[in-house]
Order: sequence, then structure tokens, then C-alpha cells
Amino acid sequence: MASSSDSNKTQYVTTYTPSLLESLPRLERRQSLGITEENLPFKGLDIWNAYEFTWLNAKGKPEVAMAQFQVPLKSVNILESKSLKLYLGSYSNTPFAHRNEVIQTLESDLTLAARAPVSVALMTPDQVLAEGIGLLLGNSIDHLDVDISEYYWNPEFLELESNTAVREILYTHLFKSLCPITGQPDFASIMIQYSGNSINHEGLLKYLVSYREHAEFAEQITERIFVDIMNRCSPERLAVSARFNRRGGIDINSHRTCEENLPDAVRVWRQ
Repeated sequence: MASSSDSNKTQYVTTYTPSLLESLPRLERRQSLGITEENLPFKGLDIWNAYEFTWLNAKGKPEVAMAQFQVPLKSVNILESKSLKLYLGSYSNTPFAHRNEVIQTLESDLTLAARAPVSVALMTPDQVLAEGIGLLLGNSIDHLDVDISEYYWNPEFLELESNTAVREILYTHLFKSLCPITGQPDFASIMIQYSGNSINHEGLLKYLVSYREHAEFAEQITERIFVDIMNRCSPERLAVSARFNRRGGIDINSHRTCEENLPDAVRVWRQ
């Protein structure tokens, strides 16, 4: 008889099993922010990078790549990260005739799960190495000497410094939240780009740190930050980029912006 600990172990499937992939609807979480699908206040994209992806070629020899998935902002669903890891793991002992077949299979399954077209790219180890680690633009607010004692989401920390118009880019590596399914910590680097009346930097840092015990998915956190800053500070332009640390070999990069253009792709030090 199997012990209780054995029965709780995750079963890792190594032959292609698309049914492992799960998704979650965006609508309910957006409604909690007062967002409607017909009138989204932002543009953007969700980019997933899977560094632990492997399959077999037609001769049974392993191939490896970093798999990148771009999920459109208006997809009906978001991808559930643990199921994505298990789904990608099911490729590991599965032979494919050629790389394009792998890409086509991924695009078909992920598009079905997201209910919107998902684009897939496979990057070789040499390509990933050539891109390397990058630096965020702008100024870090991590050096600020502030007293912080609140670790549950609190948008009231957001306030204007003055009526002086500025254009600046601010970022922090101190961000932490919780996965709403597993309760595990999610670490991220958050970058805020805005123009308008000057936002108080200490208040912004306190606000971002207040997510420390907040449980929410990365995509919704990015949207929540965007909406909170818009509601509290009314910038003329705003872009929020959340670059979440790898968990299970997968990172997620969620971007919400007033503009059509997205920030430059950067792999930061924890990714």
C-alpha cells in the first residue's frame, strides 16, 4: 500500500499529453478591478520563457531549447503555470520529425488553452547565451531608507509628490507576492514608466512592498498595479512591466501600457 506521502507526489508524464494543460479565465479577476473586456484601459502582452524544455528528434536523440510563448492581452484565458510545466514535461520522451512540428503542436495546444492565438519560438542554447542578462532602464527605488510594516496590498500608499510634470522610469527588485494556488512565493522585478505629475517614490516603494503577502497571478498583479497608479496618480502615460523570477524553470513577463510599443525585452538577474 502506498503511503500518504507517496499519494501526494506529483506524477510527471514524459510522453506528450495535452490534457495536462490547464487555463484560468481572465474576466472574473478583471471585473474585480472594474475592467471590462470591451474597454480595456491598457495594451500589452504576456511572455512566458520555459528554460527546461526538451523533446526527442526522429532518431531518438534529445533536443533542448528555451521555449517562448507570447499570449495576447485579449486572450479569454491565462495559462496555469504548474500545469504548463507538467505539459511541457510530457514532451521529454516524445519523438518529433522536426522542430517545426514541435512549434506547431505547442501553438495549437496553447492557442486552444488561451482561446486566442499564441505564438511560439524555440531558442537554442547559443541564442540564449548571446542575449545574456540585461539591466532595467531608469532608476532603482530600492535604496530608499523607509520604514515599512504593511505587507498586504494597500494602494493608499500611492500619492503624488508634487504638481511638477516629470517623465521617469523607476524600478524595484524587492517585489514579492504569493501564488494563489500553491501559496509559494513569487519574486519579481517591477518597472514603472510614466509621464505626468511626480509620484512620491517612498510611497511607490511601500505600495509595491505591500504585495508581499498578497496572493494573485502575475498577469493580474501587473494589471492591478497599472489600475492603482492610474486611479491614484492619474499619469498622462503609463507602462508597467513585471518580470517574474523562474519557478519550475519558467518565468513570466507581463506588460501593460498606454502605448502600442512594449518595453525592450530584458532578462534580469534572477531569470
